[in-house]
Amino acid sequence: MVTKDKILEVLEGVRGQFEDPATKSKFKGFDRTLQFLFTDLKTSFYTRIHDETMDPFTEGELEKPNLLVTTDSETLVGIMEGGLSPLDAYSVGKLKAKGSMSDLMKLQILM
Repeated sequence: MVTKDKILEVLEGVRGQFEDPATKSKFKGFDRTLQFLFTDLKTSFYTRIHDETMDPFTEGELEKPNLLVTTDSETLVGIMEGGLSPLDAYSVGKLKAKGSMSDLMKLQILM
């Protein structure tokens, strides 16, 4: 089983990818909250992307995040470590996402 510490490590990897100047530039003018809900750990982590920056992930839930990704910890680790395609995970129901389609497409840049 994947631990919360491992999930935080993976989420910080997402933040690391965001630091690439080419990636940051794709988020110019973007101001959204993003929450990951992990069904197996029964916990959530959220961040805010704004002003071409991504805040650190914080454990907890937002009342109304702009983007909500629901998955289990092993699926997210598999996606971020390259062993699982986000599209495959989505198509079999292991990854669910709520939010505007254009925002979700932008989020895909980080995964």
